[in-house]
Amino acid sequence: MQPSDTRIRILDATIAVLSRVGLSRLTLEDVAVEAGVSRQTLYRYFGSREALVSATVLREEETFIEQMVAATRPHPDFRPALEAAIAQALRSARAHPLLDRLLATEPEALLPFLTLGRGPVLSAARPVVQALLVERLDHLTEHELARVADAATRLIVSYAISPPDEDIDDVAAGLADLIANGVKRT
Repeated sequence: MQPSDTRIRILDATIAVLSRVGLSRLTLEDVAVEAGVSRQTLYRYFGSREALVSATVLREEETFIEQMVAATRPHPDFRPALEAAIAQALRSARAHPLLDRLLATEPEALLPFLTLGRGPVLSAARPVVQALLVERLDHLTEHELARVADAATRLIVSYAISPPDEDIDDVAAGLADLIANGVKRT
């Protein structure tokens, strides 16, 4: 078995255990049993419970990011690409089988992984958002691009973890207008 296969099995097992017991009751022993590996193997791959949870959150986020990037491809202009990315992120968050449950039952355990500036979600999403901006906003400086990417990423994550009751497309259009109007040429 390839090391990556073991890593994938462990991450899949983590999702399965999280679905049953939640984040605060997640144990490495339960994950090891679910994955069919020893605790020692689990520690070799992840080192700690926090590292395992971070890796699991990051893997789930990678899927969100891939979907967001794909949603932007048909749109060469910034504003429509941003709207498509936001709408896709909000749809993905609402459709995720575990995210809503953990946010409803254990927000204090999950939110640090999602909202901390150096946490796995913002750290991984920010460069992707910035790359999308670079392609469409060549009039901004590197510093301005970084600032817009940070603000847009934080805004998207905030709306994804605390969605309003409004229609997703309306929210995405409003947020895209808000961000795009702030980065127009003067």
